[in-house]
Amino acid sequence: MTVRKRKKKNKLRGKRTHGKGNTKNKRGGGSRGGRGKAGARKHKKDKYSGILKKKARLKPKKKGRVIDIDELSRIAERLKKENKAEYDNEFIIIDGKKIGFEKILSRGKLTHRVKIINAKISERARRKILESGGLIEEMLGERKEMSGEKKV
Repeated sequence: MTVRKRKKKNKLRGKRTHGKGNTKNKRGGGSRGGRGKAGARKHKKDKYSGILKKKARLKPKKKGRVIDIDELSRIAERLKKENKAEYDNEFIIIDGKKIGFEKILSRGKLTHRVKIINAKISERARRKILESGGLIEEMLGERKEMSGEKKV
C-alpha cells in the first residue's frame, strides 16, 4: 500500500495564518512592495542593482555633406566669383573643406576642368573628372593621393 503525502494546506488547517506570519502579510502586492520588478529603481534598489544598470548610448557618427558632379559644375563659376574657389591654368581649384562638402558622387556631367582638393570621391565620379581633363588631389587626414597627372 502506498503512503499518501498530505497537502501543505491541509497540514496548516487550524493554524491561524497558514505559515504567512502576521495576518497582514498575505494580502496583495502592496505587502511586498509591488509585484515583480516594481520599485527596482527605488525601494528594491539593492535587490536589482546588478540587473538594471543603464546602458551607455553611442553617439551617431557625423556624416559629411555630399555633392554631385552636376551640382559641382553648376556652382563652379559662382564659387570662382565669390573667391571660394581659385583659378589656375585652365583649372578651377575646388577645396572640399572651404566649401563644406566631404564627398563627390557621380550623377551628372562635368562641364569645367576642375582640380579637387580635400574631398572623398566615388569611383565613377573619379573616372568622370579624369575623363573631362580634371585633376584629383586628396589630403584627408595624413593620406595624400594624386591622380590624373601625366607621367613623363
